[in-house]
Amino acid sequence: MAAGNDYNHYPVMEREPFPEKYIFDESDLPADSGWSMRGILSEIEAGRVPEDFRRFFDRDPERTTPGDAGLIVAPADGLLELRRRAGRAPEFVVHLRLTDVHVQRVPLAGTVREVRSEGSGFFYPDQEGYWGGVQTATTIDSAAGAYVVRQITTLITRRIENYLAPGAAVATGQRLGRIRLGSTVVLELPGRWEPLGRDGQKVVGGETPLARLSP
Repeated sequence: MAAGNDYNHYPVMEREPFPEKYIFDESDLPADSGWSMRGILSEIEAGRVPEDFRRFFDRDPERTTPGDAGLIVAPADGLLELRRRAGRAPEFVVHLRLTDVHVQRVPLAGTVREVRSEGSGFFYPDQEGYWGGVQTATTIDSAAGAYVVRQITTLITRRIENYLAPGAAVATGQRLGRIRLGSTVVLELPGRWEPLGRDGQKVVGGETPLARLSP
């Protein structure tokens, strides 16, 4: 399932929605690349994605998922934000930077109940309406209950891929999908569990424990 257009065409970025740490992390770049992320951003703003950076961005490394069946792992690479909103399940928000791997992972084994396109419009993450923008919501029935993974677009990130289908059994750490360029992934987690992740933590999709199921 995909949402949006060709990811080589973007509107000009007139401002940065977040501090630099939420946009890129140059420590993630190959040591011998010689790249400047400011230079890469200038290319993207001009509607171009350098081919060597495209190959780096599209990397999809294998991950070693913890063997503990009670662990819930990060659904994506990036910076973690813990959030609670009235009337909603607690949320683990992962902010993906341009330098992060952009393949999403299943946080807890279960059975896919639904994969649904939601929302409308494209926004910067700090704009009103962002959380209701175009996104794909995957609901999975699990030992924690029915949880939701949201792949959310941004103004310059309009292509979502989702690899799952309703009725499929999925394993913790399995590939769930991909979002092109910077974006956000939200895990809405019900049930009883002990938090392990912390605000501002750099997490790795399919590997970093976010929570442990409570007895």
